Amino acid sequence: MLERETDDRRPVVDRLRRQASVRVLTQALRVAERPLTRHLLCDLIGFRAGRSALTELLEALEDDDRGVRASAADAITKALAYGGVQPIPDRLIRRILPTLLRHWEGEPTPQGRSGLAYALGGLGDPSVIPLLQAALDDPHEQVRRAAEWALGRLGEGSSKGV
Repeated sequence: MLERETDDRRPVVDRLRRQASVRVLTQALRVAERPLTRHLLCDLIGFRAGRSALTELLEALEDDDRGVRASAADAITKALAYGGVQPIPDRLIRRILPTLLRHWEGEPTPQGRSGLAYALGGLGDPSVIPLLQAALDDPHEQVRRAAEWALGRLGEGSSKGV
């Protein structure tokens, strides 16, 4: 439905938001051809804060489209910070953290880095505190604000006003 050309995708997105399960959305994400479709599907999965979709969302961090990568990072944040039992189990942290760190190092856009900073904070692992503190000096305000939020989530306030 989302892959079809249309002037207004909002009715379809709204219907999917109300009716589609996380499983259906992740299946659609796996086969979506258009960047806009992948972006919208990541957003929809994020609305559900579905941890069951983390594998597909981590794969979406590899997307060539920066909007898809940022949307995937946002959905990962929601799944980690709001989707399920807190604290996050160590086995899940061990599975996700290396991928997030690898993408942090290679992400060229402030939009993507800010999304990853939020996701790192949502993960809840204090080992990322030095990385996030360094991000407070990023030239882009968007990244600095995300790092500030992430540090707050980890119980580490910033002495730098962003």
